[in-house]
Amino acid sequence: MPTTTADVIARVRTELGDLGAGFLKSFDGGHDSYETGVRNIDGSSVSVRILSGGVSTPVDPELVMLDLRTGLLSLAEPVPVGDKLLVSGTAYAMFSDAEITRFVQTAARQHCHGQTLQTRYREETTGFIRILRVAKTLSNLPEVEIDAVAILATIEALWTMLTDASSDTDISTAEGTHLPRGQRFDQIMRMIDLLTDRYKKLCQQLNVGLYRIEQGTLRRVSYMTGRYIPVFAAREYDEYGPPIRQLPDRDIPDQDESGIPSPVWGGFGY
Repeated sequence: MPTTTADVIARVRTELGDLGAGFLKSFDGGHDSYETGVRNIDGSSVSVRILSGGVSTPVDPELVMLDLRTGLLSLAEPVPVGDKLLVSGTAYAMFSDAEITRFVQTAARQHCHGQTLQTRYREETTGFIRILRVAKTLSNLPEVEIDAVAILATIEALWTMLTDASSDTDISTAEGTHLPRGQRFDQIMRMIDLLTDRYKKLCQQLNVGLYRIEQGTLRRVSYMTGRYIPVFAAREYDEYGPPIRQLPDRDIPDQDESGIPSPVWGGFGY
């Protein structure tokens, strides 16, 4: 069963303890905009109804505009005076779905960077054995790695909370009251360190993600041309098909950017 973003989001919300809570708000009629007092609302769970004479009538969603982040509700027409506006749904204390989705996507890109999934198959038309290599993404992520991605996404969320907590300062009053607001920063930082160690251990045990063991190939330089000898990926003994050229990264911190060619023979450069 393929992994979905919703599955990882649910795991991240469990890690953060941001599971959401239902709300029901009632407002008097006579206005076309209302402040619900609820933030980070789940848009798919929102229900807007008008209560008139004991009868509840749903409002057309096309006539309702709700800011899921701030909870500001606007209607195309004012609610009749004497009626009640009922707003219900689910809201989260820390992050909206859009924010958690961004954390999950960032974690998936980092965790899957440079990794592929390989499948061995026989080609029907020729009978040759080939290996299909596809980039690892969240959609084809093995189930055993879901926890690692969820932990990494949780770390991303905690870094956002840490940035907000960095502006909190301790408060001391003349009456002797002391509020150590800086403890919130320290607690979040300790949790980030613990989750980072947890993620690192999972990656090392499964040899996946950012802390996997990577193997490289030493590259040779031709004495005749001074150019790198091409490197090709190793293949199975029964794998048929063209060789796969590898292009390792080259660090060039002292690159000459003048554009002047280097003379090698007869005053000509290349």
